[in-house]
Amino acid sequence: MKKRYDTATDEYNLEDEDGKHKLVYAYFGLAIYYGQSIEVTFSIMLWTDRIFKNKVKTNKEVNEIIDSLENSKKTMGNLINEVKQNYNVPNQLIDKFDKLLNRRNYLIHKYFKLHIEKFYSEIGQLEMIKYFCDFVDDIEEVDKELNDYYAIYTSKLGLTEERINEIMNDIKIQEQKRTTVL
Repeated sequence: MKKRYDTATDEYNLEDEDGKHKLVYAYFGLAIYYGQSIEVTFSIMLWTDRIFKNKVKTNKEVNEIIDSLENSKKTMGNLINEVKQNYNVPNQLIDKFDKLLNRRNYLIHKYFKLHIEKFYSEIGQLEMIKYFCDFVDDIEEVDKELNDYYAIYTSKLGLTEERINEIMNDIKIQEQKRTTVL
């Protein structure tokens, strides 16, 4: 199986100069997206934990717990700290959380400010893309590890892989219907 960065370099080599710049931004966007997706995973871990610890019995109670977390102003760091408190996560995984959080914050707040000069060379652009690809790969690895910690909860809630795929398909269909109106 081809690695993400290998695919990115193949794409990069097919682009003209303008396309190469756009590809850097595309992979930056992908890295930010994955940074948000791991934040969603932490949120899901917390609301599933709360639902079962509180022995919730109604859909209304479930929705209140989910809404309280989804609408809170908690940062990813806050979510990670709560996951650490509510799950028996080994120190090795906690270290990965902290590294991902630091890299995510670096990407969002400092990366372009400190590396803008890399846009002026192909080697620099490829270094940027590699950084973004490595970040995405690391998030995917941690996300897979985290699934084991809350899978029992999601399974009890009826959120099987099949059900999640059905929900995602329904969302996709609804969005496609919405966009055909425009």
